Amino acid sequence: MHYPIRTVSTMTGIKPVTLRAWETRYGLLHPLRTESGHRLYSDRDIETIQRALALRARGIPIRQVPAILKQETTTIEIGTNWQQSQDGMLAAINEFNEAEIDRLYQRAMGLHPITTVIGNLIEPVLRTLGDRWSSAQAGIAEEHFFRVYVSHKLEARFQQQFGRATGPLIVTACLPRESHELGLSLFCLAAHEANYRVVNLGADTPLQQIEVVCRRTNPAAIVLAGLKSPGNETPVSYTHLTLPTIYSV
Repeated sequence: MHYPIRTVSTMTGIKPVTLRAWETRYGLLHPLRTESGHRLYSDRDIETIQRALALRARGIPIRQVPAILKQETTTIEIGTNWQQSQDGMLAAINEFNEAEIDRLYQRAMGLHPITTVIGNLIEPVLRTLGDRWSSAQAGIAEEHFFRVYVSHKLEARFQQQFGRATGPLIVTACLPRESHELGLSLFCLAAHEANYRVVNLGADTPLQQIEVVCRRTNPAAIVLAGLKSPGNETPVSYTHLTLPTIYSV
């Protein structure tokens, strides 16, 4: 994905003139250029901006940020083996060892943004637990145990970041009859970290209720998650809303 400068400005809260200065004066960003000369920023650029903002919040001058990020990247590349981290976490889950799970999680969080940890550690472990749900002796208990742990971590993260997002509004919900909301919660956290405001309606939400919420909030997008069919739910028309897309996950 690549984003124009106005979109990146909305997502991160950084003014376009500042983004251009970070590129030309400090070499912090490396956007692509279209034939007409417009800048297009990648997900890596956005991650760099978020890491730079975290350093600025600690009082570090922007001129020092590029060198620090370069050193951090080298440390990350040397210090992180995602497969090893996944295997270690699965072994800890098998022993219901929450202290070891937390150690591995905190170590990853100390080196990477939350979205990177979700994509390279949390989600792969959840997929593995799902695959062995019925075959492992304690597969169901292991999966429930880890879901509870992750849910608690997500709740703490949301509380820590509450009210900081200022970008476009997204309404999210699990489809009717869908009770598993952890995947949607992970998405909501990633969206919030990218400066999107989120109204999350959670599990098993009637379609008509989603429509009511959207009428009142007029979101920029709707994200619906679920593995099950909505069943006999009456179809809902969102044609009255000025939405670019309704996403189904």
